[in-house]
Amino acid sequence: MSRKYEVGVVGCGSIATERHIPALQANPRVSLSTVYDHHWPNAEKTAEDHDILNVYDDYESFLASDLDVVTISTPPFTHAEYTVEALETGTNVLCEKPMAVELEDAERMVSAADGSSAELGIVHNFLYSRSVRKARRLVQQGEFGEIRYVKGIQFSSPRRDLPSWYTDLPGGLFFDESPHLLYLIEAFIGDLDVVNATAQKKEGDGQPLNSVTATFQGTEGRQGQLSMIFDAPLSEWFFVICGTKRLAVVDIFRDIIVHVGQESDHSPLEVLQTALSGIGQFGYGVVKSGVHTLQGDLYFGFATLLDQYLNSIESSAAPPVTPEQGYKILEGSHSVLDKLDR
Repeated sequence: MSRKYEVGVVGCGSIATERHIPALQANPRVSLSTVYDHHWPNAEKTAEDHDILNVYDDYESFLASDLDVVTISTPPFTHAEYTVEALETGTNVLCEKPMAVELEDAERMVSAADGSSAELGIVHNFLYSRSVRKARRLVQQGEFGEIRYVKGIQFSSPRRDLPSWYTDLPGGLFFDESPHLLYLIEAFIGDLDVVNATAQKKEGDGQPLNSVTATFQGTEGRQGQLSMIFDAPLSEWFFVICGTKRLAVVDIFRDIIVHVGQESDHSPLEVLQTALSGIGQFGYGVVKSGVHTLQGDLYFGFATLLDQYLNSIESSAAPPVTPEQGYKILEGSHSVLDKLDR
């Protein structure tokens, strides 16, 4: 039988309370016993709301409480310090994206993981969502033929609940949220060589960038594109996969995939059949997504990632997302910003 892991959560913001803590408490291999936040009222309230026994606002005392694993869901500026200190005590770490802000800090995290008996994993959760796992299976089975093009699209409304610190990041919200689209693009095209990048910016509105578009060259002639709009009327995220035999659209927020095969003649009847197939798949997906939402377990891949991370600790294997992979995605965000500055 698998062992039980004593787990502590670092940071008590919305990512912790809406995703990490519920998924951890739902996992039979986890005993979520401890939370830490540098702001005591946040830690205390989270512990009360989720029936967690131990509460800390001192990180050294938190790490000394005999934990097997900590998950880090604090602002990106703090990831390196929390991660390195935990690894130095031999505590396994599952850290949110982006793994750091500066590449030098990410390098320190990689070095700390290399020199520790503990394991560092990075949270690239949408790779393990139901819809993206299905897309990857279809690709592996040859259903898409040759992948030619993928595109990640983010429409973001400034009226959604956004962290107070995002404007302090390089590129603002782009830097915090682009890793999700970048690791999806990289998973399907192989490389993230930036071909070009453009941006829109309005002065004086508190948002460093209003939109970013970037194009990437992958392996074997594959191409990827990222489009992020930060002043949209509503928030929606999509991921498009185009192969020689199949086209798919992933609705990221609802964890739904709609995919259709190669057409024969684009006749009116075939167009109608494609529409009906898409409507049927999307409707079924909405029902499934609604059920998971009502059950409180729509974790957007985090629960599966967590399970695979625990498996990797148990078997001394590489984590599902390694520090090196996290570094590569962080490098991708920096490469886009560097392209914009030229």
